[in-house]
Amino acid sequence: MFSPYLQKKVDTAQVMSRVDENIHRVLKDHGLTEYEIKTYLKLIFDGPATPYEISESVKIPYARVYGTLEELEKRKWIRARPGRPVIYEANPPRSVAELELDQKRSEMESFTGLMRRDLQGIYERRETVKHISLWVVHGGDKVSEKYNELISQAKSRAYLQLTTLIPQEVDDLRASMKFAREHGVSVKIVSFTNPRFIDAKSLSVLAEEAEVGVIEEPNPDSVRPMNICSVDGREALLTFLWNLDSPSDPGARIAFRLADEEFAGVVERYFEYYWLRSKKLG
Repeated sequence: MFSPYLQKKVDTAQVMSRVDENIHRVLKDHGLTEYEIKTYLKLIFDGPATPYEISESVKIPYARVYGTLEELEKRKWIRARPGRPVIYEANPPRSVAELELDQKRSEMESFTGLMRRDLQGIYERRETVKHISLWVVHGGDKVSEKYNELISQAKSRAYLQLTTLIPQEVDDLRASMKFAREHGVSVKIVSFTNPRFIDAKSLSVLAEEAEVGVIEEPNPDSVRPMNICSVDGREALLTFLWNLDSPSDPGARIAFRLADEEFAGVVERYFEYYWLRSKKLG
């Protein structure tokens, strides 16, 4: 059927050559697809056209032209004239620009509101200085008491990373682990074993009351002489040696007990990482 709008049109190459590359780039950066850019510019330069004419003129597959027109119409860049066939024409660039500006302004207001009211509040809360409970414990007996107390109070899990273990500690640790296990607590130990710092027989005794995973540390210089106990992701106890030359001296120890869920959670993630890589005993 001959369309009354069918007339000599400027072909695609001529259309695109008349458009500054900057305009094409700006339209693309604004979110238009290549087909949408070609279609809108076609209607700007040549005036109203049918889908078939647009497809032929700017070399858009006919199966894609309707989707392209629908998206442009949804954004109110073009409008359709009812009839058979349907004729499409471009809305004035000035009105399109004003419409887009209003939409962007609304989006920016929503964005800045979200950033200022919601995310800023979260950011400020995270930046607030935390006041945590910290206990400093001196002496082997006192340190052992804190370990036993912490493990015995566990509700669901007690994780220990051991790089030092001496026979004098075993009986008390074993008793608290047994108590926790009998009350449904998961008790696990990861031991970084080196003969200088870990007593193998003592570790075997603890394996009777807890799941034990071993990571071999043949080089004594690679061992970090620090023990960590984390309970229920809420508290952690860190023990250090005063004197690295006397690791078997039970009195040469200092411990720090921290009641902070964030810190205890980090400790547990480290434990789980090493647990997966350890060789299990028993």
